Formats: sequence, C-alpha cells, structure tokens
Amino acid sequence: MCRERAAPPFDGLRAAQPSEHTRWLAEPDEPALRELLHARYAGSYSYRFLHEPGGASRLWRAGALLSLGEFDARGTLLWHTGLWCKPGRDSLDSGLSLALSSRRTAMDRSEHERLWRHLLDLLQARVGFLHQQTSTLHLMAQRYASRFMRAVPVGLIVDYTEGETLVGVC
Repeated sequence: MCRERAAPPFDGLRAAQPSEHTRWLAEPDEPALRELLHARYAGSYSYRFLHEPGGASRLWRAGALLSLGEFDARGTLLWHTGLWCKPGRDSLDSGLSLALSSRRTAMDRSEHERLWRHLLDLLQARVGFLHQQTSTLHLMAQRYASRFMRAVPVGLIVDYTEGETLVGVC
C-alpha cells in the first residue's frame, strides 16, 4: 500500500474533516505543530528534524505523513496525531501523538470514539494493520490508545525518548 510516496492509503481520507472539532493539517499549520512539539518535548523528540522549519511540510508534501489535530480559536494546536506511511509496507504507523496537558479541548469522549471509529473504518480497506506507537511511561496515552483506537500491547521500542526509565513490561 505504501509502495509509492503518493501514499495511496491517504487518498480520499482528506475529503472530509475527521470530526467536528478536528481537521487535517497542512503546510500553513507547521509552525503550530512545532510549537506543540516544543511545549511537550522541548528539543528531545526522537524525530529531531520535526523541530526545524520545513520538517513536517516535507513529509506532508511527500505523502509520508497525514496529520490531524484540534486547534483553539487563537490557532493554537491543542493536540496532534499522525499517520506515517513507509514505502513497501501494507501498514501505517500511528504516532507523533501529543497534547497540551495544560489546555482543555472541545472534544468529548464520544467525539474521540467517533473520530477513531471513522478513521479505522476508512483505513481498514487501505492497509493491513495500524501500528500505534505509545511511549512506555505515558499511561494516559496507553489508555487512550486502547480505549479509542482498539490498540493492544505488542512490543517495546528501546531508546524511543530521552530521560525515561523502563520500570517494567506487562
């Protein structure tokens, strides 16, 4: 499915907004994504090029990343998640999921459920599976992924982030 950088799995996904309060990100949104990355990770996010101008835009233009998120009325990106397409694979990686913990979003639980049900239904016809990347120490992210994305634990990526200590594996 992801054999070409044209990213066939993403074809048609952007035709409609993902949910009432979310939208697909595009090149003009890159500064907001960099601000969110900085607010959550300072400069330590594992894909360091995303902190640089043009980093996310290159991925969006190449069809390697599809991003969605929720903005407030002032244009602040409150949360983001991305779907990564790697050439030669029939799967997508879901990651780059982060939120401003100090801010409330307009989305309620039912909108999150509808959003992921809609996305997973659309993706089911395009890819064999969706791999959700969730950091080992972010329990709320793990709960979110299992509750709304139907994710199940399957493995551990060592040295994915900086400054974390592995406490155990369940």
